[in-house]
Amino acid sequence: MGSLNGDKHTVIIGGGVVGACIAYYLVQHPRYDPKSHRISILEASSIGGGASGKAGGIIATWADPACLAPLSYRLHCELSNQHNGVDAWGFRNVHCADVDAMGEAVGHAMPEASRAHFHSHTVSKPSNKKHPPELDWITPESMTSYTELGDPANTAQVHPHLFTTGIVRLARDKGVRLILGSAIRVNYSDNGSCAKSVTYRSKETSELSDIYASDVVIAAGPWTTKLLPDAPLTESRNHSIVVRPQKPVSAYVLFPELNPKIPQKRIPPEIYSRPDGTIYSCGPSDKDVPLPASTDLVDYDRKICDRIQQDVGSISQAFREGEVITRQACYRPFVVGRAREIGPLVGPTGVESLWLASGHDSWGISNGPGTGKVMSEMILDGEASSADVSSLDPRLMLHKTS
Repeated sequence: MGSLNGDKHTVIIGGGVVGACIAYYLVQHPRYDPKSHRISILEASSIGGGASGKAGGIIATWADPACLAPLSYRLHCELSNQHNGVDAWGFRNVHCADVDAMGEAVGHAMPEASRAHFHSHTVSKPSNKKHPPELDWITPESMTSYTELGDPANTAQVHPHLFTTGIVRLARDKGVRLILGSAIRVNYSDNGSCAKSVTYRSKETSELSDIYASDVVIAAGPWTTKLLPDAPLTESRNHSIVVRPQKPVSAYVLFPELNPKIPQKRIPPEIYSRPDGTIYSCGPSDKDVPLPASTDLVDYDRKICDRIQQDVGSISQAFREGEVITRQACYRPFVVGRAREIGPLVGPTGVESLWLASGHDSWGISNGPGTGKVMSEMILDGEASSADVSSLDPRLMLHKTS
């Protein structure tokens, strides 16, 4: 470990979408000076290797939290316009709806009281609105209600892995350094009042090293508590599959309540058509398998993936007859002890030079740019000016960090 002769060095722990966007907006900030400020992303396995590469990829003004989502949606649109996001990471505007449908499968069935959703907007009041005719890849007879949540004016999508890796590439073009290694601990001053460095294990050599930091940003998603045990975060595992249908389908994101023939059970998958011609679908959460040491050790259950295919295939012939090209799982972090619509933990921790940006739940891709923007302002200006994110202040929930 060595100082930088008074120069700033921001170390961002985590190479997911949040860490990527923080790095990007730091180098875009007017106060950023590459001659005196270094920025490093410390990533244990690979960029976008976790939920940031395996999520659905919806972005919306109506996402949670309300204090951050509109800003983040605007920034997504700006990024796409500036960097050809349509081609680079599959940006496109979409319709999004809650639907009730009658299906044949019974996989993923769970009691009403214990079911877990990837998105909080999955449950809505029934609507008699007829589903759009262009939504022809869902069997019309299976749908009992269609409630639109968003339209192309306020809802879009990206391919999460392409977006995350693309943003990191743009940040590295501006001088951000990528270090592949697992963060072991944050090191503090003698009295514990200030973060001073990060100890990490190199992915290539397995050697331990200390890296000086004038600011440490923990953006490690579900792995955050490994470095900050007092953070009120937990995680759940989500399975998903990607299917390539025989022909492309229209641009819709659907949050269905799938009612099988057993009436007391309900199945909540999610379905995303993508501009690359594929259809992505994820199932409900589970907490059966503990969080592994890094994203490259995350495993999936083939039976759960097969049930997702059966469940969605029961209301979509295009999905049922398509080729499954990806089976995967990831862990998403969420804040414990408050309503999920309040949002993630974003900002200072109460320890000097130590920042937290985690707990984004199912809206990490949507709120990545907004998080990156306000974090860059906090670090370089001393306060966020693009949005009032005071409700996300980690100090509202953190105990004293030691």
